[in-house]
Amino acid sequence: MKKLNAFPPGLDSLYERMMQQISNSDNTDLCRQILASATIVYRPITLRELASLVELLRDIADNLQLIHEIISLCGSFFTVREDTVYFVHQSAKDFLIAKAYSEVFPSGSEDAYRNMFSRSLQALLRTLRRDIYSLAALGYPAEQVEQPDLDSDPLAALRYSCVYWVDHLYDLGITSSANCAGNLQDGGTVNMFLKEKYLYWLEALSLCNSMPKGIVSMAKLEELMQACFKTNNAAIRNIS
Repeated sequence: MKKLNAFPPGLDSLYERMMQQISNSDNTDLCRQILASATIVYRPITLRELASLVELLRDIADNLQLIHEIISLCGSFFTVREDTVYFVHQSAKDFLIAKAYSEVFPSGSEDAYRNMFSRSLQALLRTLRRDIYSLAALGYPAEQVEQPDLDSDPLAALRYSCVYWVDHLYDLGITSSANCAGNLQDGGTVNMFLKEKYLYWLEALSLCNSMPKGIVSMAKLEELMQACFKTNNAAIRNIS
């Protein structure tokens, strides 16, 4: 409550007007997807990353100027610096969570977590491949890899998803263990990803200088699997 009461005077009414303008615009669904994504990500994301996470932006993923212009349709909640999307002020994010939650997340947080996890994993499934930087050398030290230009970097749009997809699955597991277990079971999306792309994911984490976070993610994934299946087994026993 202290945080909410600390909003600078007048900002509430400003944010409310901005939300009203979004609701009355022809781009309501798109703006809501952008607002929801920006609200639940673990760090500010680039325009390229945003395009991979917001379904309605996928077809224009290569047009950063247009994506930048679309961001401006979301009231004045955001500012873009060096192709990275930031909230214009912490109070803007706080307002969306505390006072515009039902508008930003009309289907609830579970749906938002599921979408973020699903889009992250689908982006990785589409793009990850062996030797994604064409180094043509086994055991090439990651610190010696010359990063390609952003326009030609196959990981440019995937860095966020690569590092944080497990965290969003974890968020989903907290709100819906049954939904989470469905993704983890044999034939589920996570099972398929680990079978087909696990080594390529590790390679990408290394190229993103995020291997320590990958180790944490694997531990988190194991914890989530145990918790989900324990809950489901208990439910089955109760039914029996």
